[in-house]
Amino acid sequence: MKSEDLSKFHELVVLRLKELLSSRHGLTVKDNKEDVLEAASRFDAADLNELVFALRRIEKGIYGQCVICRHDIPVDVLKSNLNARLCPSCETVMREKTDPSN
Repeated sequence: MKSEDLSKFHELVVLRLKELLSSRHGLTVKDNKEDVLEAASRFDAADLNELVFALRRIEKGIYGQCVICRHDIPVDVLKSNLNARLCPSCETVMREKTDPSN
């Protein structure tokens, strides 16, 4: 993923974290990432943790790569789910493996 795309997703993830902290916990957090991460770390919430994980992946330059096959996750998938870790192919395989009706 291009660095300008990573920057855009970084802003989106930080914004989403701020929104969750505000709506759920009544916290108003400054715009800098460190303040947002520090506030998010006070709560043990899966969605906050997923967004923090997304920020860490952005920092490492691997955001948007499938954690299984390392192929790129389509940008439209990332826009609809900032926490996406799997490409559509691996997502389908994982869903099939974990579906109890199979």
